[in-house]
Amino acid sequence: MSTVKDPTANNNSGFLWGIGVLLVIIAVVLGFIFYQNRGASVEGLEGYTKQDVNMEMSFADNAVTLKAADAKDAPEVELYEDYSCPHCSDLAKQTDDQMKEKIEQGKLIVKVRTLNFLDGSPNGIESIKSNEGHSSKAAAAMEQVAKSGDVQLYWNLRTYLMDEQSKVYNKWEMKDFAQAAESLGADKDTVKAIEDAPVGKGNALVTANYEKLEADTGSVSSPRIIKDGKDIPEDDKTSIMEWVDLVAAK
Repeated sequence: MSTVKDPTANNNSGFLWGIGVLLVIIAVVLGFIFYQNRGASVEGLEGYTKQDVNMEMSFADNAVTLKAADAKDAPEVELYEDYSCPHCSDLAKQTDDQMKEKIEQGKLIVKVRTLNFLDGSPNGIESIKSNEGHSSKAAAAMEQVAKSGDVQLYWNLRTYLMDEQSKVYNKWEMKDFAQAAESLGADKDTVKAIEDAPVGKGNALVTANYEKLEADTGSVSSPRIIKDGKDIPEDDKTSIMEWVDLVAAK
């Protein structure tokens, strides 16, 4: 007795085979795009190695202090910033050159305090302690840079992260920060320290700065310029973009 074959059997087999090939092609294309984007994420750093930095840097009490060697009676401020904050990026782009000039002239001392609250803090400080988003990764990486004592590396990498925030935000892992630091002249120990830097529960710096800002002012936001426990500017009529002129010694 002859068997009647399903006339669609071969077609179904071919269809499934075609789907399988299509899925493989899609996976390869997506993988290539991801690889290309990852590789491009640390490009464009060359221009940031040319900026000379003539100031001293120290790291203590969870803050990076930037000052000139002869800055004795210069006014001192705390600059609170978050590497995921677009307003911090805008402030850096508009005022960093002026800030740098005043620091190098011995007319201003700045303590940079990094935050990570923009990673999300639905449960307050307990969430801040365990965050592992972009803000936390950048803070952990820059802490290791600060500990290296290389002020040019710190300034130039910080400038890049603020200038190119849209390129790196939520795209970089610790190895990318390490590679960027290496491209800017970091030594092997610093590169390794960044790769191994603690993030989330291991990063006490951002937690301490969050708690200090909240204790000193009653709220946490960024960017903030704090002098003698008060916000600069002190009123809503003056833009924070004017803070250097408002604070720095003439």
